[in-house]
Amino acid sequence: MKHLAVYLLSNAGNLVSANKLVGLFGLHYTSTILEYISYFKDAYLIGQVPQFSYSMKVQARNPKKVYAMEMGLIDAVSTSFTDDSGHKLENLIYLFLRKTSEEVFYFKDKGKCDFVTFEKKQPVSAIQVCLHLTSENLDREYRGVIAAMKAFKLSEGTIVTLEEKDRFEKEGLVVNVVPAYEFLITTLQKKRSFS
Repeated sequence: MKHLAVYLLSNAGNLVSANKLVGLFGLHYTSTILEYISYFKDAYLIGQVPQFSYSMKVQARNPKKVYAMEMGLIDAVSTSFTDDSGHKLENLIYLFLRKTSEEVFYFKDKGKCDFVTFEKKQPVSAIQVCLHLTSENLDREYRGVIAAMKAFKLSEGTIVTLEEKDRFEKEGLVVNVVPAYEFLITTLQKKRSFS
């Protein structure tokens, strides 16, 4: 159980499947893994984000993204030899969205988008998180948020970075690239103005 907890915390922001974890930890039943994960969630050790689907069955069947509920635990137990700042930034945005949105999903179809938020069962935002936009990752990050925007008929989307700021507009769709601090502040301000 301890090794599973360390593994999950070391893989914040990654997709986790109970079927794959069974083999990794030498257990015989996925139900055991799912039970342990539910204990970790109940203890506020981890949080999970399901893939968006209108079918609850599809949501339950697909891998979920896992996040640490306490950012300090990532460094405290991580077995990773890399900095993982990108996953930490994504984890931070998850914790923020968890408090400011009714529902949070990840989206995967023709592209992958880190977060899609819903209020009153209606899609509100498509958010991609990327530490730094580079010529190598710009197309992937942009395609992911655009795919979610088109799927949910959103005219605007966001790519949250550590410090870059930009704006892309194509075919009536706007993608705002904003630093994390600005995203957090403006989202809170919008939330307060609607309250």
